[in-house]
Amino acid sequence: MKIKIFILGSTGKLGSKLLSFINKNKILVDSITCNTNSNKIKYQKHKYKVPNCYTLSNLDERNLFIKTLKSKINLIYFLDFGSSSLEYLDIFLKYNKNSTIAIANKEMIIAGGKLLFDKIKKTKNLFIPLDSEHFSLRNLNLKSDSIKKIYITASGGPLFFKKISNFNNISIKNVLSHPKWKMGYNNLIDSSNFINKILEIFELSYIYDIPLSKIDFLVSKEAFIHSLVEFDDGIFSVNCFKNDMLLPLIYPLRKFYNFNYFPSSYSKIFELEKFSLNKKFDKRFNFFKFYRLMKKLKHDEQINMLLLNNYAQQLYLSDKIRYIEIIPTVMNNLNKLKRKYNFKSINNILDYISVSKSIISNV
Repeated sequence: MKIKIFILGSTGKLGSKLLSFINKNKILVDSITCNTNSNKIKYQKHKYKVPNCYTLSNLDERNLFIKTLKSKINLIYFLDFGSSSLEYLDIFLKYNKNSTIAIANKEMIIAGGKLLFDKIKKTKNLFIPLDSEHFSLRNLNLKSDSIKKIYITASGGPLFFKKISNFNNISIKNVLSHPKWKMGYNNLIDSSNFINKILEIFELSYIYDIPLSKIDFLVSKEAFIHSLVEFDDGIFSVNCFKNDMLLPLIYPLRKFYNFNYFPSSYSKIFELEKFSLNKKFDKRFNFFKFYRLMKKLKHDEQINMLLLNNYAQQLYLSDKIRYIEIIPTVMNNLNKLKRKYNFKSINNILDYISVSKSIISNV
């Protein structure tokens, strides 16, 4: 049987890494997409012999891509950025059952929330989270009643372990220099100021149906421990793997193909420092000032936070606000987007996002 594979966001860091691995293992991909990087996606199409590629900022290509989502797809990857891809997943779910969905797109998971995961379950599709923290929990059969606390870990990003007394005049070079992961600008900024951790906490809550009150995070400099679960019987589960994103990326492929992949030698795996955890509070990061409030945000407020965070990042990258103003810009503008809204469908969520974006453009 021919396996039909789609990769949304093939031109990004994760997409490029996955396509390279797939090609080396002689696995065929049916379709790839990008947002605007049409030159790179055409190069990928030629190099990896992909039959179909779509630049989604082009209206005609977007419409063609939407038509393809209505066909049977065995495995679909969302390695792109932003909540707008929720529309594509919703279309996919209307026409596909018993398929595999692999997602690394935080914004889409948070925007979709419980409605999205109810729909995935109802359509009998298999969901595989690709963020390392959520991926590390996939085999534990988590049930909220038996869990006292779940901790995901942060590497500390480029700043936590640096001896910089304050961030008033920190350079963008320091902000974007992650010691462990290669990522796009948006993810690098989120990692530097810890916003990525609250987003991953939101994600975890929806993916595994765990209350936000039972989720927290710790700092693991070596990025070897990805999560830790404290069960109500006193047992702890420490979930580790080498910080190699190919491990979660290729996991969905194993459902359809047999191949060998072993990470490069990790001879220092049993050194104690690999298992060290740090207390996270640090007054240099204004994130911690808002952390408790963030954990109380409801679904619509989480969506607004996502959109405002993207807006604040754009302001920072265009030199309109300073680094230390990113999170206050997000939190101080949340009330401007506050409005009562009862989500009953994915379309409701997409409409809400559209209205919020128009409001933000006038903030």
